[in-house]
Amino acid sequence: VWTSGMSVDVKLLDNDHKKLAILINDLHDGVMTGCAREPLDRIFDEIVAYSRTHFSNEERFLEEAGYSGAAAHKHEHSHKIDLVRMMQARFSRGATLADDLEVLNQLRDWLVNHIQDSDQEFVAHLKAAGVDSILAKWNERDGAA
Repeated sequence: VWTSGMSVDVKLLDNDHKKLAILINDLHDGVMTGCAREPLDRIFDEIVAYSRTHFSNEERFLEEAGYSGAAAHKHEHSHKIDLVRMMQARFSRGATLADDLEVLNQLRDWLVNHIQDSDQEFVAHLKAAGVDSILAKWNERDGAA
């Protein structure tokens, strides 16, 4: 469940995090209601795809803000995608409800740790760099395209 304590106070990133939380909750709800495997696998595909989108957004922010740890954070994202892909493979092989719930717990922890640990490292830098002006530049460039 999304809480205000999970916020990094950067609207675009918070919205990305909320979307990931919704997808994880959808997967959980599907498992708990006995949904067929195919729709559950599609939800997991969406989680992987949206994770990539979110990480791309973060990396773009960090680069534009001149964050000195941007390369290390990008490497961390690569590792996090590998982790979520491993969870997806375990989920696909899951034979029991207990297997599925274990993966769901790991997925939840993966998101919460991403937000509360690694993202908190750069939030102050983004705010000092003027996150709103970065977003305005993006909108200007994207609107002109």
